Amino acid sequence: MRLQRVSLAAALSVVAGLTTATVGLTGPAAFADSTVALPLPGYARMLVDTAHQHIFFSEGAGSTGIVVTDLAGAPVATVADEPGATGLALSPDGRTLYAALADGDAISAIDAATLTETGRWSTGPGSAPVSVAVAGGRVWYGYTADGKGGIGSVDPSAAAPAATPRPAMSHWSAAPRLTTGGDVLAAEEPQQSLSHVATFDVSSGTPSTEADTLVFGGTATGLRVTGDGAKVLLAAPEQPALQAYRASDLAAADPAVYFTGGVNSAPNSLAVDTDGTIAVAGTSGVYLHAGSGTLAENHVTFPAGTTVAPDGLEWGADGTTLYAVTQDSSGAHTLDVLSAPKLTDTQLSLDQAKYAVPTEQYTFTGSLRTRGLVPAGARLQVTRDGTALPDTTVGKDGTFAVSDIRPDEGTYTYQVSYAGDATHRAATASLGVYVAKLPTTLTGADISSASPGSVAFTGSLLTQFGLGSLPRGTAVQVTRTNEDTQETKQLPSATVDPSTTAFTVTDVPNRAGRFTYHLSYAGDATHQPTTADVGLMVSPYAPALTLKAPATATRGAALSFGGKLGDAPYGSGETVTVSRTDAAHTTAPVKWTAPVGADGTITVKDTPSVGGADTYTVSYPGDASHEAATASAIVQVSRAATAVSVTTNASSYAYGATATVTAHLGTTYDGRTVSVYATPSGGTKTLVKTGAVDAKGNLTATYKPTRSTTFTASFAGDYRYAPATATRTANTYAKVATTLGGYYTSTTYSGTTYRVYHRTAKPTVTATVTPNKAGQCQRFQVQEYYSGAWHTLTTSGCYALSTNSAAAAQVSLTNALNQKFRVRSEYERSTKDTTNLSTWGGWLHLTVRA
Repeated sequence: MRLQRVSLAAALSVVAGLTTATVGLTGPAAFADSTVALPLPGYARMLVDTAHQHIFFSEGAGSTGIVVTDLAGAPVATVADEPGATGLALSPDGRTLYAALADGDAISAIDAATLTETGRWSTGPGSAPVSVAVAGGRVWYGYTADGKGGIGSVDPSAAAPAATPRPAMSHWSAAPRLTTGGDVLAAEEPQQSLSHVATFDVSSGTPSTEADTLVFGGTATGLRVTGDGAKVLLAAPEQPALQAYRASDLAAADPAVYFTGGVNSAPNSLAVDTDGTIAVAGTSGVYLHAGSGTLAENHVTFPAGTTVAPDGLEWGADGTTLYAVTQDSSGAHTLDVLSAPKLTDTQLSLDQAKYAVPTEQYTFTGSLRTRGLVPAGARLQVTRDGTALPDTTVGKDGTFAVSDIRPDEGTYTYQVSYAGDATHRAATASLGVYVAKLPTTLTGADISSASPGSVAFTGSLLTQFGLGSLPRGTAVQVTRTNEDTQETKQLPSATVDPSTTAFTVTDVPNRAGRFTYHLSYAGDATHQPTTADVGLMVSPYAPALTLKAPATATRGAALSFGGKLGDAPYGSGETVTVSRTDAAHTTAPVKWTAPVGADGTITVKDTPSVGGADTYTVSYPGDASHEAATASAIVQVSRAATAVSVTTNASSYAYGATATVTAHLGTTYDGRTVSVYATPSGGTKTLVKTGAVDAKGNLTATYKPTRSTTFTASFAGDYRYAPATATRTANTYAKVATTLGGYYTSTTYSGTTYRVYHRTAKPTVTATVTPNKAGQCQRFQVQEYYSGAWHTLTTSGCYALSTNSAAAAQVSLTNALNQKFRVRSEYERSTKDTTNLSTWGGWLHLTVRA
């Protein structure tokens, strides 16, 4: 049988050299070996008479004859005057064709050889028989009587054959469809999504009911009984599969359904061959079932828009040919002849090669698939662009492989063919292989260094999908372009490690800047060329500048010390600038240059003329490879000593008294300025006076101390004399203020004021100390004047000064009438107080009157 070849894969776009253009498939889809248009305005039933090489076609109600063709569908004749011929059946000996005449209310008998009617038996007015079947020596027909369906029969061997109707079956509303198998007669009447089916044993010529019930069906257009009479098969478009029932009780058979394409496949026609092969048709084509499997062994499809007509399948008596009446969307009918539908379909598929490059062997694989056993060991013929290649063999798992080598790029078409065998169909598949060099890619860069003295980075030369090994010795060409100067230099090539595809580029640009490294691979027999650029910024070195200057030096003597710049080498003629800042050059340093050695060494030479802290600063301006760098060092240059002294006009001072401080400066060079500072005990150092000393070397200042104070005279030094200082500490008394309270008047004796008290009074003496001495000791002393002199009567113990630095005591005036007294108080500092000296306050005088 000729099968259609369907392409399951069009051009598959991948990368050059890896394209599978087409994959051929031969198998599940097949057309008929021959097709011929049928001159049928309508179609009801087909019957194949292989013995006489005829096919009979009835057209149903409204027709006038039976169309006869040969087995290829070519017209032979039309049996005329067969009104409404619908059901057809052939006698067991094949000599007589029986037809149910729906418009003639009769059953006709036609000589199958001469194609002439030999008999006609009336079935009664209005009976309109639609189906006919032969079994048990009788011709059975389905008809209508009184609006009910019924079954009648004719004994064609009788001397005077006549149609004998059976009583109408009251529960059937339409003439039933009939079919026979073995000695079983089956009748079917549609009932929406169900079918009313009854089976009868007609072996005796008299029907005996075996089963009568509703089953899954509908408007059945295909009804058959298997040759052994065991099963009833029903094809109804309302069902998703062919239904099978036991003839004995119409219970579901085993298997109960046969696959016809799934949901909406609408099975509408079936045929059962003498070997038990079942052909069932629906919207998905024809499925063929053999044995007990519910899945189809083979599947035959028809062109889009073409389906098998209801009840349009019939097997030929040769056991191999299947005849099908199909109709297209316009309703036109065609006879399709399938000469070998029972052959097992084979599916030959080809898979893309992993890659295909010139000069290297490439391999594509495929598989031969079929339902059942794979024809392992079968040889497959292989051609490339029509040229035969060595055959390949199918493995046990149905797979095979084809290898080839092509020296040049291009598209090559391979065809693999399977010749078929006694049980398998032939198959052919094609595959387009595009042989091309593998694309390559240069990737980078893993930069390990990027300095003027060392640029190093790694990259990879990758092939498409990592395929196609690189030959040993493969190299990447490298050039370097300075983007600042546009100068390009060829560098040594970088060798690719074939095991890792990695390569390393090393360079010494000897300068900083923006560089582009151009990488190029020339390609080889199997790999395409490629290029890539790696741009990187080479930063200049940031050299460390170190100086090894001495801590001290002698003024007026030669001084030399070394320094060094890191990140050598340095070019010839490079210099550093040396500047010296000293007391004589604070804003305008002394400057000169010093050479830089190739290894970065520097020597600083000078003869300092100014003493003090001389600062040497070395500055490197930088070059193409190095950033600028600066370092400083301080050298203490020796100076002569001079004398500085400080004196005060007293060693101790009353609180708030004026101290005269004199600073004296000895011999100097060009500095005659002295500063005088005062540091009160527990206080901060403050400047009292700054100025040039007089001709005698003195500078005088005044200061009012309130506590013990250290005076400092300071000389800042000059170009040749070192700084000098001197200190002197002067003590200060506290301020004690004493008051008397409780007197009623005052008087004067010898110019001295006396407070006058009554003899009963108790004068209160209050002392206040400045600065605040809270918590420290205050004593009181009382003296009496007699015998021409003052005599101490009492000195008190310590009174603690209050928080406001005051203390008070009472004086008792017993036996003091007309006597003269005086009192005073003393601040007595604690051992922890060093700010002021212990201090007596002044005398206060008093007298007592009656």
